[in-house]
Amino acid sequence: MAFLRPSFFAAAFALAACGSSSNAPTGPHYHYVVNKVLVPTKTGDAQKYGLDLDGNGNPDNALGNLLSALATQGINAQVSIDQAVLDGSITLLADLQTTDFTNAGTAGIQMFLGSDAQPPACNSGEMVTCGSGADATCTGCGHDLTGSASFQIAPNSPMNAALTGPIVGGTMKAGPGDVALQISIGAGAPVEVDLIGARAQASGLSATAIGDPTNPDAGGMIIGGGISQTELDGTVIPAVVPIIAGVIATHCPGAMPGACNCDTTGNTVLGLFDADHNCMVTAQEITNSSFGMTLLAPDVTIDGMPALSVGVKAFAVGAQFTVSGESM
Repeated sequence: MAFLRPSFFAAAFALAACGSSSNAPTGPHYHYVVNKVLVPTKTGDAQKYGLDLDGNGNPDNALGNLLSALATQGINAQVSIDQAVLDGSITLLADLQTTDFTNAGTAGIQMFLGSDAQPPACNSGEMVTCGSGADATCTGCGHDLTGSASFQIAPNSPMNAALTGPIVGGTMKAGPGDVALQISIGAGAPVEVDLIGARAQASGLSATAIGDPTNPDAGGMIIGGGISQTELDGTVIPAVVPIIAGVIATHCPGAMPGACNCDTTGNTVLGLFDADHNCMVTAQEITNSSFGMTLLAPDVTIDGMPALSVGVKAFAVGAQFTVSGESM
């Protein structure tokens, strides 16, 4: 995710340097930093932010369906991601190489994890503050997202093969390939997962921006891919456990086995996951729950491997950074 901190999507992604072939991208390199990541929080969002990963003509975004479902239980991944992007916990850098923003035979989109923002995301003592509820917004920090900040590529940034493809009528469609996605849906450090069969679709391209978050339907970049069962079991589901624990702590004060003392939200969450009725939820209970088996089960097959589909949408503004080996 974004989970993007999702922390799913904070929503972070990373696409790496272009390979050499007759279809390699040409033209200038344009550099950006992601200033907004959107994850599904309501009905229809998962389809809107998904891409067709298995060639059946329909967008795939099972993890997006999960995030939308969690939002109905008061777990709003969008707030977590907004906070992470604004305070610099998630810094996504993008490199677009193309001869033209409207039509190009082959363009390349390359993304990295960033670090050492100048100016820093937050001033000394400054914090991001967020509201509550389905339409909550966050304010504060974000001083590195103005379009003129400089960055370093983080030493731990993945270096996957680039996603390449044509730009036709202002829309770029690239992939498939592998992408590293950094996600979080609650408090805590972002979690990194590796996507297989990843694709990107971007519009609203210019030398200084990719889309405009104030008009999210008019452009931006959708990143979609599959999370393998190994990643699900080892990374994604364990990341959900502390999120559920936080909900229980908030909505079941003083909970103990046999006396959970929950409000309506707490009872709903425990009813979904707490199989042994001890007022706690484990990774195994999440996996075995009907909720988990429905929304966390692999839904696509990519290169013969079952995977859970995921999709998020990002926007970006201009940035300055150096890519080792970058060429025209």
